[in-house]
Amino acid sequence: MAGFMENVLLAIPAYNEELLLESLLFDIERQFPDLKILVVNDGSTDDTAKIIAAHKTMSISHSVNRGKGASLKSAFRFGKKNGFDWVITMDGDGQHPVESIHDFLTAIRADKADLILGHRVARKGTMPIHRQISNGITSVVLSICAGNDRLHDSQCGFRAVRINSFDFSSCSENGFQFESEMILRMGKIGRRFYEIPIDTVYGQEKSSINLFSDTIKFIKLIFKSFFY
Repeated sequence: MAGFMENVLLAIPAYNEELLLESLLFDIERQFPDLKILVVNDGSTDDTAKIIAAHKTMSISHSVNRGKGASLKSAFRFGKKNGFDWVITMDGDGQHPVESIHDFLTAIRADKADLILGHRVARKGTMPIHRQISNGITSVVLSICAGNDRLHDSQCGFRAVRINSFDFSSCSENGFQFESEMILRMGKIGRRFYEIPIDTVYGQEKSSINLFSDTIKFIKLIFKSFFY
């Protein structure tokens, strides 16, 4: 699979991830030594930059914190400019199981879809209850509005995207809502979706998602999607 992986870029958006990023990079490098890795340092003020520099990874640095969506856009631009066909995205906080990268690579090689989404199974008892409720509601709404098959975990940041399957530069969201906007825009132009079951990993880290403000942003995003 080594030759095939030349067309795949693994992108990790990172904002103040000094506690968990190093162990994540070690695990990826050990399990997938031929996989190209890009870390987008989104204006971190801790030692994230030093950790990135200590590893054989490519990197992009934002001078200020611009948001997860802006980081993913930077990764997609980098991937397109450098000839990659696919970008796998995963969070830098250790919540995504590294071994599942293999499942994404297998699905990419089999041409399963244009957007491959991680589906965190067995979330009950591990994911905070308010996140379970929020994720369940947004997944149903996005499934309906995108006009695609039923999605079960629309908020999962562990996903793979075919670079040329949609115009990511047309996306207006720069925060967490970018991942929902991606689903909406790709669904409306008939792109194929596919889900991969992954383990749920939660430690003591605190979510950066604000339940109230991000809910309002999500509602506004859905309204805007009627005019895509």
